[in-house]
Amino acid sequence: MRLPDYDHATGRHCGSTSLRNLADYYGWGFDEPTCFGLASGLGFTFFELPDPPHKAFIGRPLYLERAFFHTLGIDHVEREGQSWDEAWADIRELLDDGHPVMLFADIYYLDYYGTDTHFSPHSLLAVGYDDEGVYLSDSEFEEVQYLPTDRLQGAMTSNAMVPLQCRYLAVTDPSITTPVEDAVVAATTTMAEYMFAPDEGRFDPGTLGVQGLAGIQRLVSSMAEWPTLPDPQWTARFAYQNVERRGTGGGAFRGLQRDFFRTVEHPFGESVTEEMAAIAEDWTAVGETLKDASESEGPDYRETVDEVAGDIRTIADREAALYREILDADV
Repeated sequence: MRLPDYDHATGRHCGSTSLRNLADYYGWGFDEPTCFGLASGLGFTFFELPDPPHKAFIGRPLYLERAFFHTLGIDHVEREGQSWDEAWADIRELLDDGHPVMLFADIYYLDYYGTDTHFSPHSLLAVGYDDEGVYLSDSEFEEVQYLPTDRLQGAMTSNAMVPLQCRYLAVTDPSITTPVEDAVVAATTTMAEYMFAPDEGRFDPGTLGVQGLAGIQRLVSSMAEWPTLPDPQWTARFAYQNVERRGTGGGAFRGLQRDFFRTVEHPFGESVTEEMAAIAEDWTAVGETLKDASESEGPDYRETVDEVAGDIRTIADREAALYREILDADV
């Protein structure tokens, strides 16, 4: 079976695209940047990996998807830690009840990507199933994809990069119970608070890596090690991809937050919107320099990476000032 009224569409980031597609399905009327902003989607997580590229980061918190539903007061179910058989039975039951199910996966097992790189958690929607597999609405592809069930099991139980334990989420009642204008303020202040103190915020950030502004500073300090890593070019290339590609929406997710501020009516002032736009542009420039580093060697590599470290340190200071302005606003 496939959900007959579900319309698939691509987007800029897997999580916010999945939320936007749910917004279309349930009639909430939100575009992707609005979904991203209402999910307090901007963040930063730096973490170490045992294998190349060894150093990695993402410009969002891991709670993005669940935050959207809590902030808007939408009833939903989120589960993690079930056995595969239990999870798959529940996913099928939710689909039978007419609800798309958001899944969290490692793209290595999603055969339609054709990749040998582990990358997780990738968010996508299950929109149907049969005896052999599942129909998936994935932000990166123009058409709904089909995947054998055993490959979905691998994708949802992968221990590579970010360990996954059959995590999924689905709406149970699509009614929005929080006024959207209140949700805009709550989501934005939650984002700013998280960047200063991830462990003290509204949502549990999990235990992965170093998060918030401290994560950006840890990235900067780690870059002195990059020339001595087994594959320094891949470390820089992966970093570039996590700024400009791999579903970031551009500028390490700062482009999506900029567009959120441009889309909604928010009370934080035009200066906040303008500064977010400038910071997004600066992250994009950092991404291009990281790409240059990935194509250099020896002293040229070290010089380029040192340049990037200085640029990111400056951006971190600007971000801190922006988040303080948001928290100090009289709203």
